[in-house]
Order: sequence, then C-alpha cells, then structure tokens
Amino acid sequence: MNSMTIEGAYGAPGAFTKDTTSSLGEYTFIEKRYLPKVEKPEVTEYTCDVLVIGCGWAGLHAALTAKKAGADVIVVDKGKPGFSGLSPFSQGATYFLPEFDDEEATLLAGQRGGEYIANMNWFRIWMKESAKVVEENRKLGFMEQYPTAKESGYWDKWDPKGYRTEFLSLMRQEKWEGVLADNGICVVDHTMFVDVTTTDGKISGGVGFHVKSATPIIFRCKAICMCTGTGSMKPTGYPTSEDTFDGEYICVNLGLPIVGKEFDDFHQTSSFAPGNYFYNNSWEYSENMNGSSVGATISGIDEYVYKRTRSKMAFRIDSVLNGLEPVDGTEWQSAFTGATTIIKNDLEKQDPRRTGYKRSRERMRDIFGAAPGMNSQLSCGVFCGWDDTEGKTGFPGLYVAGNGIYGSQINGAIFNVQTNHPCCCIMGDHAGQAAADYAESLEMPKQDETQVNKIIDEIFAPSKREKGVDPNFVVEKLRNIMVDAGVHVVKSEKALTAALMQVELIRDKMIPKLMGFSGHDLRLCLEAKHKCLSAEMKLKANLFRTESRGMHYREDIPFRDDENWLCHVAVYKDEAGMIKCRKVDIPDEWKGNLSEPHEKRYVLLFPGEAEALGIPEDRIYRLPERKGAGK
Repeated sequence: MNSMTIEGAYGAPGAFTKDTTSSLGEYTFIEKRYLPKVEKPEVTEYTCDVLVIGCGWAGLHAALTAKKAGADVIVVDKGKPGFSGLSPFSQGATYFLPEFDDEEATLLAGQRGGEYIANMNWFRIWMKESAKVVEENRKLGFMEQYPTAKESGYWDKWDPKGYRTEFLSLMRQEKWEGVLADNGICVVDHTMFVDVTTTDGKISGGVGFHVKSATPIIFRCKAICMCTGTGSMKPTGYPTSEDTFDGEYICVNLGLPIVGKEFDDFHQTSSFAPGNYFYNNSWEYSENMNGSSVGATISGIDEYVYKRTRSKMAFRIDSVLNGLEPVDGTEWQSAFTGATTIIKNDLEKQDPRRTGYKRSRERMRDIFGAAPGMNSQLSCGVFCGWDDTEGKTGFPGLYVAGNGIYGSQINGAIFNVQTNHPCCCIMGDHAGQAAADYAESLEMPKQDETQVNKIIDEIFAPSKREKGVDPNFVVEKLRNIMVDAGVHVVKSEKALTAALMQVELIRDKMIPKLMGFSGHDLRLCLEAKHKCLSAEMKLKANLFRTESRGMHYREDIPFRDDENWLCHVAVYKDEAGMIKCRKVDIPDEWKGNLSEPHEKRYVLLFPGEAEALGIPEDRIYRLPERKGAGK
C-alpha cells in the first residue's frame, strides 16, 4: 500500500492519510509526475456585481457587455478562457446582411429546416445582430486571417506542431485573457463553480474550488450570467473536451426546466481509427476563423432543406440501419465550406469579409454521433419563455447565455441554418446587459454561511469515504450506455428503457459512493454526478417524445406527428426530486402551413415514415444519391 497525506486548504476537511489507490494510478507516481503540490491561491473570496460562469463565446460577450454597462465583473472558468469547452473548436462566423440576403427566404429556411419548432423570435434576432457581433469580434482580433495548413505547406509535411507554433500569435484562443484584462475584468481560472447561494429567494453568489489545489473559492455577487455550455458523452477521437453539464445540473436543482434534451448536434469520428483524434479530425483547432453567410440566394428552400437534413440525419440513420460503406482512411474530402455550398453568389463580391470556411482537406469519416448529448448548436438548455430575449430565468438574478445552457431553441429540431458562434455572442450581450441592469438596482445581498458550508461539504464529501467508487469508472459506464446507437441515433422504447434502467442504477448505487482525494479527482466526482443526471433527463425526454422529428428518430414511431408534437419537451425536477417531462406549447405562427401535404412540409422523410402514414412512393421528394458518408 502507498500512503498519501493531503493537507487541508481553506475550508477543506483538514489533513488526513489514506491508504488507497487514486483514480489515476500509484500515488507516488502521481505526486512526482502529474499532480505536484500546488499552493492555494492568494485570493479565495471575491465580491462583484455580476459573476460570469464560463468564458467561451457567450461568457466573453456577457462579461464585456456587463462591464461596459458599468458593472463590476468577475469571470470564473474551469479551465482557461478561450480554451475551455466547445469555443476553441468553432470555425465559422455565419451572419446575415440585409443588403445582400433575402430575409423571407432565410426565415423560411430556418422555420422549415427547424421542422416547425424553431424559435423564430430568436432567429430574427440573429438575422438582425449577427453581422454586428462578427465585426466586434473582428476588432477584438478573433477573426485574423492566415494561411490554412494546406496553403502554408504544413499539411503536406503533416506537421501540426510547426503550424500551430508559426501562427500562435494570430490564434484567437491565446487572445481571450488579454481582451478581458484590457477591459479590467478579473479572471478566476482553473476553478470549478459548484453551486449558487441564495438570499430571500435571489442570487447572492456561489461556491467553487480551485482544482489544482483543492481550495474552496467563495463568490459574492448580485447577479450571475451562467455561460457554462453544454455537455457530451464523448468517445475517443473527437476533438472537443468532454463537457460536463455543470450549469444544467445547477439550474435543474433550482427548479428550472430544460428543453431540447431529445435532440443532438451529431458530429463524426471514424471506425478505422476511433481513438486517434488528429487522424480523424485533422486541423480543426489550429486553422483560423472565417466569415461566411447564409441567406439569400438560397437555391430553392426545398432543395436546401433536403441537402442539409440529409447530411445531418439520413446518413447517420442509414449507417445504423444498414451498416457502413467501406471507408479505410485512404479517402479524402474537401472540408465543409459552410454557406458557400448553400448560396449561388460569390461571397466575396457581396462582402469582402465573407470568405466561407477555409480548411484543409480531411480524411473521410463514417461514424455519426461522436459526441452524444452535445445539443449545442440547437441552443438547448434552460427554458426562459418564448418572449424572453435576455436569458432571464425564473430565478431572480440568474441569467443564462450560449448554446447548451440557454434554451432559446433557435434551430428547433435540427441544426439546419448555421447560426453558430455569433448567436452565442448575441446571447451573451443580451444576458450581460440584463444582469448589469438588474445588479444596478440592488444592494449587495448577505450570503448565507450555512449554504456556503453545505456546498463545501459537497465538494469534499468524496475525500471522506473509507470505501467508494472511482469517478472514471462511473463516467466510462455512462459513456458506454449513452453512445450506443440505439440510444442516440436509431432509438426505440425498448433500447431507451434498458438504458434508463442502467443509468438509474448508477444514480442510486454508485453516485452516492463516489470517492476521490486530489482536486482533480474531486472535480471528476462532481462531473460524474452531473453527467448521470443529464443522462437520466435525456433518456426520459427521448421516451416522452413519442414521434420522430429532426435529430430525434424513433424506429418504433418513425414519423412526425404534427397534431401532438409541434411543441418542446421540458424536463424538470418535481417537488419530490423526481425527473419529469411536460410539453411546452409554441406560437402558432412558427408551425408553418399545417394544410400543406406532409411530404411537402417535410421534404426528407424518415425510413418507414411514408409507409406509416400511407404516402405513395411517387409523392416522395428525392435528390440523387451521393456515395460516401459525411458529405
């Protein structure tokens, strides 16, 4: 046995000795190589007007806007601003220009592509404000143009390190913290925010911990902008970090409803090299951000919707139902060029800033659903009401912004029209302004010390157990359950019910026994708990929506049911703490022409849909087949 003494930090449970094995291996090895002792931060308590949790695109803009509005702002990030979550991965800056783009065509594409449950209020906001926010990001230095890996020669040499080194000064990820510092915004990094505190039913702050030193950090504030993003159950080989549903967990426990859990923003990896990220995904993190457009000369709404839904839906469903076409890694494809494949006019003639996506060629990939749970581009999360444009939750002082935590549902049932990162920025701007306005009207609330201590106890509970369960083991079991094709691609009541039973066993038998000792382990324990709750919510939402729509395909119910399901599904905790689902009605004007024939409303039908609804073969809209996956 090896022994290790962990010294208590401020508020920690104190010094103790454990004879056990860490989740990462031999303690002696870890101490010397991976987890050197880190002193606690000099500052462990912070006070501000507006606390921004998470600093991706939404968090950055929430912080900048709140600061501009006169608020004292602090940003807390589990990693480093610019590098956490999905923001480092985003590549396109799709925006709308009224002088070039056809408003009616774009609106119709959003409505039809979102399968008539897209939030058209937010879609209009994106059309109105997206060009402005892209220009703001350009001025901040986040839209620098530099050669792609192919253009620079590094692709031919297959030298990603050399490419990254040469263009490091231009990469936006490195500039995030400098922009915050230039605007006088304090950043508390490598700190996991765990839960909020409340006073008289309003936000009063919260508690987190510095992961490297396992030190509790206390925040006092008047308002919170939660910009924590989404989550995923990510198999190896996909380039995003395995985001962990932290904000969703906090919000559900506050009694707030979550919408969109039954839909996924599917991405790809490969069957021939499932564990090799770079082989599968090439240069995504390193190549530059590009501006593109959606709009206007969309060449026929039906054709556009068909092509987009086919690439998002049909190939992944077909690969599960009928197997994969042989792809061995020797085939190459041009990188997806975004809006340039959608509109006819030359982008740069419309606007010199609009260049489309410029990325190097990639190996062809064949497995869809590489990050189940990642419903980010659909803007799923906390439901704030159809008329809300501020991310104002039902809890006073708490605002949400960004894909995966603000349930604006801008893309409805499928990520069809590319609102992508400008939408996150716009949400951040709106939430930051609203939070600053709210904070201005309040005195600093007194924080409840009992709540603070309760959260600290929750953080360190795994370190006090004599016996327990490794969080890595729990996360691996959840991943294996949730990445199954019968759970997230071709679903059925039988498969979903079986998965739910397994997740509930993990919830009841393993989550209460999670054990860990380093700050890293304590973080993993919390994340495992968050992922387990998210998996339960997701499975129950999938079972509740008894139809197929967009990125939710039920093999046992393979058709859209407009009469019963032109709505959203809200998942929430009832008074007994049980996860439940309910329908949320949407405005009639978002539902399209209900008298239109079914095969016209939905130009791409699911496998089995025509048969189930009695639609003759000669009335089904089709385009020529294209060989290969991922096109």
